[in-house]
Amino acid sequence: MTTTCNQCGHEIEFGQWAFCPHSALSTRNARRWEPIVVWQAVGDPDHYSFPGQADEPCPQGYRKIELTNLSEADRFVSRMNAIERRKMERARDLNYQALDEQTRERRADMLARIRGNPRAEALFRAAREWADRRREEKRSRQRNLDPRFHSQVLSFDSGHRNSYSGPETGWKERKV
Repeated sequence: MTTTCNQCGHEIEFGQWAFCPHSALSTRNARRWEPIVVWQAVGDPDHYSFPGQADEPCPQGYRKIELTNLSEADRFVSRMNAIERRKMERARDLNYQALDEQTRERRADMLARIRGNPRAEALFRAAREWADRRREEKRSRQRNLDPRFHSQVLSFDSGHRNSYSGPETGWKERKV
């Protein structure tokens, strides 16, 4: 089975398309959609803002970034997940520090009350070791944090999105 190239008229056999002798067609960086627009803060490269629509003017102190192909969008989603994961880890670590400090204070208070009673001290020591093991087991299960940042337009098909109407759609309901 053969066909001819629209540009040069060369006969292309089945299995060769889209490799014509004059050039190979590549869709790796092909533009498949209108650009996804995000604004990146000039002073903080890890701070982004997301406009409601792609044609909104960029506010002062930000620069406009357009994601025009799938590889750029995937890199951006990975970067946002890394940024959000770091934020979550910092918040979690601060929470753990506060809880650990409270635990130390409670334990010091309890130890001061039972000092001099060997049986109570032994029981307290065993309970403390059990609680420490349990806390570490629980925390080890919570180590993997996934912020689940995604681009809705790339993550869901149109069946899962709400319709939109506005001046650019002629006030007709459309799924964007």
